[in-house]
Amino acid sequence: MNDAIQDTSDEIRATTLLEIGVEELPPSAVQEALTQLKEKGKELLTSAYLDYEKITSLGSSQRLIFLVEGLASKQRGRIEKEMGPPKRIVLDEAGKLTPKGKAYLKAKRIKKRDLGVENLEKGSYVYIKRKVAGKRTKDILPSLFLELISSLRFSKSMRWDEGNFSFARPIRSLLALFGEEVVKFEVAGVSSDRKTRGHRYLSPSPVSVENPQEYRPLLKKKWVVVDPEERKKIILKQIEKIASVLNKKGGRAQILEDNQLLEEIIYSIEYPTLFMGEFDSQFLSLPSPVLRACLRDYQKHFSVVEGGKPRPYFVGVREGNKKHLEEVVKGNQRVLNARLSDAKFFLEEDKKTLSILVHEDVKVQDISSEKIISPLKEIVVQEKLGSYYDKTLRLVKLADKIAAFLGENEKVRQRVKEAARLCKADLTTQIVKEFPSLQGIMGREYALYSGRDARIAQAILEHRMPRSGEDRLPQTLEGAILALADKLDTLVGSFWAGFIPSGSEDPWGLRREAQGIVEIILDRKWEITLDYLIEESLKLYKKEKKEIGPKIKEFLRTRIVNILKDRKVKTDQIKAVLGIGYNKVIETVKRGEVLYKASLGEKFKEEIIAIVRLINILKQAERWNLKIPQKVKEELLVEAEEKELYHHYKKIEKKVEKLLNKQRYLEAYRSLCSLRKLIHDFFEEVLVMDEDKNLRANRLSLLNKIGRKFTWIADFTKLQVK
Repeated sequence: MNDAIQDTSDEIRATTLLEIGVEELPPSAVQEALTQLKEKGKELLTSAYLDYEKITSLGSSQRLIFLVEGLASKQRGRIEKEMGPPKRIVLDEAGKLTPKGKAYLKAKRIKKRDLGVENLEKGSYVYIKRKVAGKRTKDILPSLFLELISSLRFSKSMRWDEGNFSFARPIRSLLALFGEEVVKFEVAGVSSDRKTRGHRYLSPSPVSVENPQEYRPLLKKKWVVVDPEERKKIILKQIEKIASVLNKKGGRAQILEDNQLLEEIIYSIEYPTLFMGEFDSQFLSLPSPVLRACLRDYQKHFSVVEGGKPRPYFVGVREGNKKHLEEVVKGNQRVLNARLSDAKFFLEEDKKTLSILVHEDVKVQDISSEKIISPLKEIVVQEKLGSYYDKTLRLVKLADKIAAFLGENEKVRQRVKEAARLCKADLTTQIVKEFPSLQGIMGREYALYSGRDARIAQAILEHRMPRSGEDRLPQTLEGAILALADKLDTLVGSFWAGFIPSGSEDPWGLRREAQGIVEIILDRKWEITLDYLIEESLKLYKKEKKEIGPKIKEFLRTRIVNILKDRKVKTDQIKAVLGIGYNKVIETVKRGEVLYKASLGEKFKEEIIAIVRLINILKQAERWNLKIPQKVKEELLVEAEEKELYHHYKKIEKKVEKLLNKQRYLEAYRSLCSLRKLIHDFFEEVLVMDEDKNLRANRLSLLNKIGRKFTWIADFTKLQVK
């Protein structure tokens, strides 16, 4: 334990810089690392008693940068507490040293003035106050940088030397400066120095950095823009310029906004140069999703549209300057036309395959689901989880169970089951094998081609939504039910098979799936319980593992916490809400929002004190195993305060029950809080734990009736009110 003290003996400050040069990182790993660098860096500097003015994390696929401006040249001085024996051993009741206390001071070589007393749950203890002088920052930074780098966690890591150190990609250089001095340390056989490299193509030679202030301008001369936000502005400005060129003759063409692609490009490159190319207009006949996938997924190109329809242009981003840009455009056009030609071929072949599944005298729409999904037996999800055919059979049953629970009619249930049968069928098509991002999208196209109900086709499209934080939720009822079933089966199956995320590792994307489950339930306002969903899903596995259920529910709990935080609900309020359960997602989130709104009221502190006082005495009665009658006997109410509390409660009881049953929690809370002053008066004037057991039981019964209504909303004892 310690307390920091201000040490103003040395106010010299400097900028410190750490650059981790790496082999090419995937864009997602860059984002992960830059977030962690900033957060962990703040934590480490704070715990090291180092003052600073500003922390920035920058970087790209080639380098990760941690920059601290205005870093103090030494730690703050501080007083540390060394806990000692119980106070009674060292000091008597008058505060004078005991014989043992004198011996303690002598052994520790301290004076009485160096002692303090701290009251702990187990009693009062003495502690020694020791002044600790701050160390020099340059002596601390080597171990701090080493810990910072070692703390970074990635969804996928690798080892490349004989040691145990792991990172997303091999580290190839370390630039570390505090002012003009090199911070000396070593990671995975790489020693720090003052050297970095410019752009890997345009200026790959090593260059020395004399101080952190010259780092950014120096690298800019070497064709490296280290700030992702600056790269983003450069790209957006060039997009505007290209759009104006496209429309100089009065057109209204737009470069399709794609934030996910933009983010990927920003973190992939160090010096962006945009260019526009053109592809063969014959490929405009391809379905828009196929056309976009060819441009986006393989070539990382932005699509061009006008009036919502695709135009035969694309916008690409080159890593480098404008030199020989014409050749780059031609090369990209050639590759893209070849890719589009392949896509057109795959599409036609898939349609042929769909047609020849039946005899020539049978219409395409009469193809049975079984014939279409039978090839899924050859595609394995995972050894323990079986094939996609097995998953399909589970989805049909689970989706129907959910639809039935929600009270949907037979027509809806039939559409849901048919969509469930077909939703994975496009995995066998050539075009989805080539473009995995088209899963579900092509399922919809082929369902429409085979003449199936448009609602079934749309549910197939929506069954994987939301795929990311930016993706929309399913818009149709059938799609929402199927998406919930698909995500639930993936989550439950993964836990059942032992693939449970730990730390930052989540190769199956289970956090995303769990988030989707919660969001779909909230969006649809479904009063369906997590227990029911988990139980029904687990039943579909050969060997049911009931001990897995609570782990899955706890995993979903974290997603609910995230949603409550997004809605401004505070940490202690979240604990209070979840403290009485979170089985119904929609109800839980409503209670959280209500508690947050209630906390904004002027009388909230007084209300909570009254509620907590009431609930605590009920908990005490529970610990003492006191039996509390369900019915309050009016004839046993003898004190004026208990009579008044009882009569006022009876006036609002039925109204409160109706409000709680309708989940109108804020109104119910406010009605109950009309008892606030009466509860305070009751505790001031009435002895609850009376020696007369009948009076005691009756008073507890009254408090229990009121307390149980409050605990429909939250466990108010978990709140921290100031």
